[in-house]
Amino acid sequence: MNYKLFSNYIMKKTLLSALLLSSMFLMNSCLQDRDPGPQPDAAFVTIYHGVADGPAMDIFTEMGRINNSPLTYSNSFPYNQFYVGERVLRFTPSNAANTLLETTHTLEKDKVYSIFLVNRLTEIEAVKIEDKWEEPTSELAQIRIAHLSPDAGNIRIEIGDEEEFFGEKIEYQDFSAFKAIEKGKTSIKVYTEDGSEELISVEEIDIRSNRVYTLIVRGLKDPQNSNNPLSIQLMTNYIRF
Repeated sequence: MNYKLFSNYIMKKTLLSALLLSSMFLMNSCLQDRDPGPQPDAAFVTIYHGVADGPAMDIFTEMGRINNSPLTYSNSFPYNQFYVGERVLRFTPSNAANTLLETTHTLEKDKVYSIFLVNRLTEIEAVKIEDKWEEPTSELAQIRIAHLSPDAGNIRIEIGDEEEFFGEKIEYQDFSAFKAIEKGKTSIKVYTEDGSEELISVEEIDIRSNRVYTLIVRGLKDPQNSNNPLSIQLMTNYIRF
C-alpha cells in the first residue's frame, strides 16, 4: 500500500463530502488538519456495522461523538484520521445513553485499519483488521473476504470460474488478505464448506480497475425475526485516480 496516495485520496474525498470538518465533535475526536504546522502522528480508521439485529448506532471516542449520522447496518463510518496510541471506542443506540459496546484499540502511526462490528447484538464484538494491499492497476483490482454471518458456518467462495477463490474454507470472522482480481463483470457464489449447498449468489457484479474492495458475506442464514437475511456486499475501500 502506498500510504501517501491513500492519505491524499481520503483527504480529497472527505473534503468534497464535507464530512471531516463538519462537526465540532469530529474535529475534537479525530485529527484536525486546518493547522498549517506539523500534524500529530495519525492512523486511518473505518468502522463497519455488521450486526444484523443491531440498531443504528452513535460512535464515541474519549472526547465525544464522531459520527454526524447514525451508523446503520451494512454501512460504514468512512476512513478518518485518529490519533495513535490506545483509543477507546464506545457504541450506543442512536440518540440513547446506554452503551452497547466499549472497546480499546491500539492504533499505530501511518497505518490503515478497518473495525468491524460483528456477531448478534447480545454478543456484539469489534474486530480490528489492519488494511494492507498492493496498489490496484488499470487491469487489476484488489479484493478480500470478510465473513460476518454468525450462523452460516464455514463457507467457500466461487468467483467466476475459480471455485475456491479465497481458499477451501472460510470460517466465521475470517478476514483474508487482499489479492488481485481481474476487472470486468463476474459471478459470485457462496457455498457451504463441502459445496453441497449454494447459500447465495450474484450472477453479475462489476469489478472495476484501480479499486480495492472488501467482499462481505453478512446477515443471517436463518433470519427469524430479523429483516437482514444472508447477503453479499461489495464495499469499496479505495480508488486509485
